[in-house]
Amino acid sequence: MYSFLVVSDDKTVVGFFKRCLGKDYMIHIARTPQEALEIFLKIDIDVTFLDVLLNDDGANKLIEDLRQTNIDPAIVIIAPESQPMLLEEFRISGENEYLKKPLRKEVIETVSKKAIGKQELKRELSFIQSHIKSLKPEDTRVSELTFNKQESARVPYLAYKEVFQKFSKVLTHVYDLGKLADLTVEAMAETFGVGRVVFMLTNRNDGMCRPFRCLGLDELTARSICFAANQGIVLWLTKNHQILNREVINRDVATNKLAVREAIKNQKEMNLLQAQLCIPIFANGNLSSVIALGNKITGKAFFDEDIELLSMLAGYIGMAVENAFLYQEVNLRRIHNENVLENIPYGIIVVDKDCKINIFNKSAARMLNISSDDVIGKDVKYIGSLFANCLLRTLKDKKTFKRSETVHPVTHSTYDISTSLLLDNNTELGAIMIFSDLSDVKKMETKIKDLENLVNGYLVNSENTIPPEVTQAVTNLSKSWFSDRHRLKIEQNSLK
Repeated sequence: MYSFLVVSDDKTVVGFFKRCLGKDYMIHIARTPQEALEIFLKIDIDVTFLDVLLNDDGANKLIEDLRQTNIDPAIVIIAPESQPMLLEEFRISGENEYLKKPLRKEVIETVSKKAIGKQELKRELSFIQSHIKSLKPEDTRVSELTFNKQESARVPYLAYKEVFQKFSKVLTHVYDLGKLADLTVEAMAETFGVGRVVFMLTNRNDGMCRPFRCLGLDELTARSICFAANQGIVLWLTKNHQILNREVINRDVATNKLAVREAIKNQKEMNLLQAQLCIPIFANGNLSSVIALGNKITGKAFFDEDIELLSMLAGYIGMAVENAFLYQEVNLRRIHNENVLENIPYGIIVVDKDCKINIFNKSAARMLNISSDDVIGKDVKYIGSLFANCLLRTLKDKKTFKRSETVHPVTHSTYDISTSLLLDNNTELGAIMIFSDLSDVKKMETKIKDLENLVNGYLVNSENTIPPEVTQAVTNLSKSWFSDRHRLKIEQNSLK
């Protein structure tokens, strides 16, 4: 994603750019030349939109400061249409891209794409020139022996055993992805003596790679980073299955393994991460995450031993990340199932093969007036003999109940009970009961019978016809009763 800097003290201009380009580009805002210069020193800016109406001739001052610091961004001048002399002044100075106020969205988009194209060409030319200068006439090929070659005076580095001891707390029994990432970042920083570590995750749905945990990278920059899987360092890591070092980019260009445009894209993304190394983390053959390491605090290079150790650790971290993903998926599924069970308007009771209660949802607690905390993990007998007997007969005698109406001996409520065995590949895990309270339905049935008796008695003792209000009352009660019965039947069938 390209980075734009809008330098203006006009809130209207700033707001217009955010609305027009905020969805497709990273927009940074500076209201003074000093703020702009500070952003340039921290972030790789692609295009700068510079308002010439900055106070104290701020536009000219900023351009001069940038030239003195060897920063060469693509600059688009913003000037009022009513003051063409301002535009002419900047044309003479070499800034040939411009926007006129009042601003228009379609013009901004066109000029932005044009400025980006010019900046890409400028970077390609600069990259080629620097690469040509780095080649020695007597040896036009880059020797792999010089790549990360450790100095003769070797600095002490951690032994493998000690390093794995440091990582054992990360890789052993840590299934929470957030904790795993935090501990990995901490261990990487401590083990290799770096001041910047970025732990990035690849989204399995859209394939985008984003920072998940960071050390030494400001929050604003971290939130703005988003790498696509089909380009840049993510594509390189996926194709090569090896650690990406800044030095590798130059080597690959020299050996024609990497196109100049791809090399520039890789360098730009590593600059954004402020990274010296990018370590791919694979799980089941797929790139699941990337760990970016900054320079060592001591200023020394990463040696061959460091790369070998990082390669070995990447495999273990990959397994740990995959386990964390699986645990997260299972945990989310469990929470979803628990939420479903808790919100079902039927009582749900599940016992294991040892007759211990595993699930006792809110509806069951409400209908039986028993707290879930009082029965979870305890023997089934704690829910009362009626329900315990049904579950025990299902579990021990394989006797299942299907919409069996039973009257509770204490509350005298009528329950509609269904039970079933819980099996997994023919292995018996326990039993489940689903039940509903039919008391209201039974009361309605009683009212209908009483009304029918009243009507029959009226017909026997009177030659008059049935009054309309009586007929309507019977009809309403019948409809309500049949409706409740039908609803209960549908809901019970949906749970099977």
